[in-house]
Order: sequence, then structure tokens, then C-alpha cells
Amino acid sequence: MKKILMAICCFLTLGFILAGCNSANLLKNSEGGLIYNGNAGVVVDGYLYYGNAFSDVSSFTQLSELKSAKGTSYLARYNLNNKRDAKGINFTPNGNEKLVETVVASDYQFMFTLGDYLFYLRPDEHRYGADDGTSSHQFTYPVLCSTRGDKEKEQYTFESEVSKIEVLEYDGNYYIVALAGDKLLSLKVNGGSVSAKTLAENVSSVAIPETTLTGAVSREGWNGKIYYVATDEDEKTGIYEIKVNDENSVKSLYNKNNGTIQFLQRQSDIIVYSYQNEFSQTQIFYNDVSVNSSRDEVILIDDAHRLPSTSASDINIIFGNIDTVIFEGSNGMKYKNARGNGSFVVVDEAGTEISDFEIMFIDDKLGYLVTSTNIYEVDFSPLTHSDASGKITLTATNSLETAMTAIHTTGELYSYDGENIYYYAQLEELSELEQELIDKEKEEAGIEVSEDEDSSTAIVDTDSGYYLYKLNINSFTYELIGKTSFEERHSDYKYEA
Repeated sequence: MKKILMAICCFLTLGFILAGCNSANLLKNSEGGLIYNGNAGVVVDGYLYYGNAFSDVSSFTQLSELKSAKGTSYLARYNLNNKRDAKGINFTPNGNEKLVETVVASDYQFMFTLGDYLFYLRPDEHRYGADDGTSSHQFTYPVLCSTRGDKEKEQYTFESEVSKIEVLEYDGNYYIVALAGDKLLSLKVNGGSVSAKTLAENVSSVAIPETTLTGAVSREGWNGKIYYVATDEDEKTGIYEIKVNDENSVKSLYNKNNGTIQFLQRQSDIIVYSYQNEFSQTQIFYNDVSVNSSRDEVILIDDAHRLPSTSASDINIIFGNIDTVIFEGSNGMKYKNARGNGSFVVVDEAGTEISDFEIMFIDDKLGYLVTSTNIYEVDFSPLTHSDASGKITLTATNSLETAMTAIHTTGELYSYDGENIYYYAQLEELSELEQELIDKEKEEAGIEVSEDEDSSTAIVDTDSGYYLYKLNINSFTYELIGKTSFEERHSDYKYEA
């Protein structure tokens, strides 16, 4: 009997020890609040949680393709506080861990940490039926999941593509606000779970503030109001206001039904949107709806201020107010401020104009632009005091010393923690110094090294995949973080004769 009790005690003790070891590896957010760094990864207490390598899930047609992508696009973790243990900047460092085998890195990602839980989107694996009786996978439909770094827990299946999603605080609670298909949804976060409500249907556009990047300059708080465009049961289109925590608080703001409205951006109660009238003429407007909040009906169009543009693919409100707006469209980048309206903006580096770029983000007065091969730091402050009405030239103050082979620029798939930018790019060829290091390791292992670069003994060092990279904005140097499909690119790889 004593032996049995001793055995039970030893078993329980071992169980507690193992449980303690496992809990020590779980995500722990010492700040307790919301951390949002962007959609490539999130930094929590020195650990980077990220998608290892990008997957173009929109091109997948078979479940087997998605399952194969789990082997590279999984959720991973890397300790940023450890001294980088790598053979070079183009090698996967030691210490990155696979946490959950699921496709995290895609253009349909949204990722944040709240409390001790990481929330992210992954592709839906269910089949959806069509009117003709057939069914197919819709991998661009996301599923909201949560984890503490151990196992994945499904929270909500959107059953449509998500065109807008943010996480915002209101009245002491956090809400995920999303436009999925034509449904406006509010998901209240409770620990590691969510409770969902459908706020409105037949919605074509929504205006909610963007989630502030943790580490960037903070924006004003949110009043819990959501503005949206919807079609009612009489097929009449209007603009409405609703509170995130009350589906019965609908208020009509505009219902003249003589044009098409598309919301572009919102900061606090300033709404920027395009308006196409019944004659197919399009203009860009902005309005502070809080000015007329006491009226029963706020007529957005009649009270609005026009921006000097007829098309805008993206709007960036900078310096904290609508008096300085950067907007991009088919006719180039422009800006509007209190002193100069409608000026064209060009970005110059060493006398050469930079073209075909996207604005990654603007932190206070510093903006970061990305092209297919480079990332640039640009000072936007000249726009705040310019009186010019013609072309304004901004100067790139930093860029990568050597352009990369290819940077992923779609889907806003990047992150920023105040010191580093995380993004996806194709593997670079090894530098001459790195190749010499590999040759030396091979020789020490008794492997003959050929002088012929086309020899089979040369390292296989590139592929068409996009892996996570880290760019330090102080030194403006990059380094590989993601784990490549080539073992020889792993820092812990050992050559054997």
C-alpha cells in the first residue's frame, strides 16, 4: 500500500513539474492591455509572435494546398531579447519556435494580443455550398482563433471575406469590429473568448477608427460610435450611426439616396469618404460629424468639406488632425493642409524620384514607404508649414543600403514595435563573407569545396518563398527571422561528410 501511495505521489509530483514547465512557456503579457503591432507579428514581453512565411491562400483551390502551407506559414515565436545566434543576417537564427501548425501569414491576417491571449485569423477549412448544388473551399474566409502559445482555439467563423476589421476599446471593454461580406459585426473580447453580435446587415461600407500601432504615437480615444452605409428593406441606401455595444441604437444620418458613398478613413469623429453623384461624378469629402451631433439628422454631404481629388485608394491622416491629409490615387500622391491645398507630393532619394510605393505607416512625422525591393524612411514634417500650391518634394532620410530581391507589398502585411519593422521578403543570396563561412564549415567536415559556383556542392540558398524579416529603423539594417525550407540556411545546421 505504501508503495502504491509513493508511486501516486511521485506521479502527481511529476505532473505538477511538467505542468509548471508548460505554463512557463505560455504567453504572458505583463502590461495586461492591448498590444497591436500590425498583421505580420506582435511583440509581447520581448517575444515576437509571427507567421513564419507568407502563403497566397487566395490561389489555393484544394485543402491539400492549405495543409501543405501549414508546414511553412505556421505561428512561431522568437525571443528578441536573446543575442542573435546566427551565422549571418541571411540565415535563420537559432531559437525560433513553432507554436501552432496553422496558416497565419497571409493577406487576410489580423493579429493582436489582449491580456495573456494572442488573437489571429486563419483560413476557413470548411466547404461552402453553391446554388447549383456544388460545394467548394473558401480559404479567403477567415476564422478568428486565440492561443496562449500552446494550442489553437476557434472563436468565430466569419463565413465571408472580411473587408474591414479593427480592435478598439470603449467603456472599459474591448471589441473587434468587422465588416464580413455585408454584415457589420461586434465581437466583445472576454479573456481568451469572444461573444459576437450582428449590428447591421446589407452594409456596403463602414467607418471605424484604425487600431493604433503599439509603439507609435497614440491617437485620440473612441466614442463607441460606428458609421456605416447600408441598404434598407425598401432598397434605399443611407448612412447610419450605431453604438458598438447596442444593436438597437441605430440613428439615420443621411438618406437622400441620390449617390454612392464609400468610407475611406476615420480618425476620432472625422470621416473621409468618396461620394459619387447620380451623374457618376466622384469627389472626396471629409466632415467632423461631432460638430452636428446634437441634430436629429447629420447631413454629411451638405455640411462636408471637399478634398482636391477625384479618386483615392488610400487616405492617411497625419499630425493628428484633418488639416494635413496625405491621399493616394490614380493621379499620384497629394496632400491638403491649412496653408496649401491640393499639392502634389513626390519623394526623392539622392536626386532620383521614388515611384510605385505604398505607405506602410506614419509615426508622428516620420513615414515609412515600401516598394517591391526597398523600404524608405521619409520626413513628412515639411507638409505642415508649406505654402506651396504646386509640387512638394520630400526627401528619403534612410533606405536599405542594398535593394532586396522582392518584398511583399500587398495586404498591409507588416508590423512595427517602435524600433523594428517586420515584413516578408524573398531570401537574399548569401554575401561573399557568408559563403566563405559555409565553405570553411564544409572543409572542416571533410567535404570538398569546388571553386565552381555552379557546382553541386554550392549552397542552395534561394527560393520563391517570402519569409519574415526584421528591419531596425535606427541602423536601417535587416536580418532574417523566418525559418527557411533549406536546412543549410538554418544557423544550427551541421555539415557531415
